[in-house]
Amino acid sequence: MDIENQTVSLDQGRYLLFLDILGFTKMVETKTAEEIYTVINDALKSFGRWEELNGLFKTIYFSDTFIFYQEPKGYGGWAFLDVYAIGGMLLSALLAKNIPARGAISFGEFDVNLDITGRHQVYFGKAYIEAYKAEQLEKWIGITILPSAWHPYEAENPGVIDAFACEKVWSRRNADDALLLNPFIKLRGWFPSSLIGEINKPYSKWDTPEFPNDILGFKFIRDQAESYAASNDFTSSEAIKYHTTIHFFESILGDQLYKWGVEASFPDNFI
Repeated sequence: MDIENQTVSLDQGRYLLFLDILGFTKMVETKTAEEIYTVINDALKSFGRWEELNGLFKTIYFSDTFIFYQEPKGYGGWAFLDVYAIGGMLLSALLAKNIPARGAISFGEFDVNLDITGRHQVYFGKAYIEAYKAEQLEKWIGITILPSAWHPYEAENPGVIDAFACEKVWSRRNADDALLLNPFIKLRGWFPSSLIGEINKPYSKWDTPEFPNDILGFKFIRDQAESYAASNDFTSSEAIKYHTTIHFFESILGDQLYKWGVEASFPDNFI
């Protein structure tokens, strides 16, 4: 792509988070309609909260899929920082409610309009297709940041992507140059303060709802992985998702932060 066309693409592109609820088909087959509505409404509340707080992103929902997209077109470093941070906190909020999800963040063409009657929303674009295809290939519970999303930011801010990796914001995967996002932003952010006793307990009341969400979301993944391990299930497709995710958390968090995340959910600390 030449520079002129790349500039046009950046001007017309949007950041997009594609997020799928995992196990939704089984949920529909085994739960009541009221229970399904509760899951969806809980999820939509989290998206609605960030729509209101941010003001520049909107949500599209259908079946088991959420699309959180940048409303004004055009690349901006602010949009990259917003979409990955909000994406992490959205995933954390879902996990805290025992809703496993997986997603991908892309940047590119994405159009949203009403049809000629004004009754139906029409949306399509390369950014959507790219994120959808990437999400479908993953075998874990988490969010990948695709090269289309982070390369423009790196070009504008050389070295920052690797610096953030050192700060445990994400881990860069060599195979496809994707970034594997650490969703527990508040858990990571408050850890240094906890070491010097600057966080008040119970943690369920500290920096709500994001910090408690991180603790509960982390606990949900651990509990599910331990449940599969207890039944010696390490190879089923469902078990692999949780074992792989826990391995990623152990790797990116490191021993001390991982241990603190575990201890933070203890009743004496959390409640």
